[in-house]
Amino acid sequence: MGLLLIGVGSIFVQYLWHAYLRAAEMDGWIAVPCEIVTVELDDTERNQRGMTKYVFQITYDYHYEGETRTGNRFRRLSLTASDPRKLQHHLEDYAVGTKTVCHVDPAAPENSVIKKDSKAALYTIWFPCLFVVGGAGMIFSALFRKSA
Repeated sequence: MGLLLIGVGSIFVQYLWHAYLRAAEMDGWIAVPCEIVTVELDDTERNQRGMTKYVFQITYDYHYEGETRTGNRFRRLSLTASDPRKLQHHLEDYAVGTKTVCHVDPAAPENSVIKKDSKAALYTIWFPCLFVVGGAGMIFSALFRKSA
């Protein structure tokens, strides 16, 4: 049981650590002005239950190193919801013609996002660490238990 807890905890610790590293990597991205060209909710996809999945889609133009480029990612991962009202404020905040800031990867300027990833994974990594420590404690106590 202790090995199982260590294994499962380690998998989640590793997942959260890599999520944090991806978000921290975005700190080096350069903020540039951009202008929203198109914005819409795509309702052609279905979720795992077969219900409509609404996907927030956006296109924006930005200038980087003297070249005009087009980006289409709001965040690194798609912004989806099962209810279009949950995405309505994004449609209002990023209406066509709105000028905002996007973040460009200097190593690959074709990669850009409007919102960078959150580093919250680092703040929650302690929880799966409890499973690793608990599993190690179970193994330690089983190996070094004094017989009564």
